[in-house]
Amino acid sequence: MKTAGIGLGMFGGMALAVTAVNALYPDVWRRMKRDGKRAARRLSHSSLLK
Repeated sequence: MKTAGIGLGMFGGMALAVTAVNALYPDVWRRMKRDGKRAARRLSHSSLLK
């Protein structure tokens, strides 16, 4: 039971953090998606993987 409480508390804390970041910076998720695609594209063209 104690483990479930800790897990729920961690999940709730993460949800509050996501909500706070989203309220302060509404376009952050769009930027992360865009930058992630850009990084994946550059990594696939990189000589590190060849």
